[in-house]
Amino acid sequence: MKLGIALGGGGAKGLAHIPMLEVIDEFGLQVHQIAGTSIGAIIGVLYASGYSAKEIRYIVSQMTYVKGDGLLRSIKDKHTFRWLKYINIDWGGNAFLKADSFMADLMSDVRVSAFEDLKYQLKVVAADFWKREQVVFDSGDLRQAVQASMALPGIFVPVVIGDQVLIDGGAVNPVPFDVLNDCDLVIAVNVMGNRTESADLIPSFTEAIFNNFQIMQTTILKHKLRAGPPDIFIEPEIVDIQMLEFYKAKEILRQSGPAKELLRRQLEELLKIKSRQ
Repeated sequence: MKLGIALGGGGAKGLAHIPMLEVIDEFGLQVHQIAGTSIGAIIGVLYASGYSAKEIRYIVSQMTYVKGDGLLRSIKDKHTFRWLKYINIDWGGNAFLKADSFMADLMSDVRVSAFEDLKYQLKVVAADFWKREQVVFDSGDLRQAVQASMALPGIFVPVVIGDQVLIDGGAVNPVPFDVLNDCDLVIAVNVMGNRTESADLIPSFTEAIFNNFQIMQTTILKHKLRAGPPDIFIEPEIVDIQMLEFYKAKEILRQSGPAKELLRRQLEELLKIKSRQ
């Protein structure tokens, strides 16, 4: 059986992909293709390069920054999430984080540099800013493709490849299950999560920016699901986690627990049905 896995975007909430991949590993299924958008592309490239879900969980645990410990302690702490060196405060510029530094750190954990060298087939989704259309990478340089897929406007600088200016793939395909092909079973994971209404109902500036993007993504996803849903669609109930709150890794993984169990039950049942066919 050829399995296709689609991992959606959602910033820090994308760490919820890890428990879902742990279920895939438990069943020992043959992975045929992985498709990823934004954080889904990051987790996807780690998995497709040969890391198990358990190993990816460990990598994430070594990149945990605990909020509230103070700047000096965070710099000294060997477990500090390495965000500090990525920050590029320039209110007159076009990005908040240094994509080059971030990608160099990320790719240091990836064993290969080209799609063709991956253990599993991988498709990475980005968006062409000027043409306003989807771009799917499945060959060539991994780093460029992943950097383009996660280039959330205002956070990371857009990536220029040839004559294309590329931004976060969530702008066109937040959970890219529809780009998978030749798969007998498709599992899609949406990690956009939910927010609790603020007491005064008026969102903060950053909340308005990030949630506006996710309102658009939710609308796109609803249309895609109506057009042709995957075999299994899982939505971990990630609540009140903002886009860049990676330091809440433990809380994100904890909140992912019920969805992990649901995926295990649904996958077990679906495999029984397919075995009878």
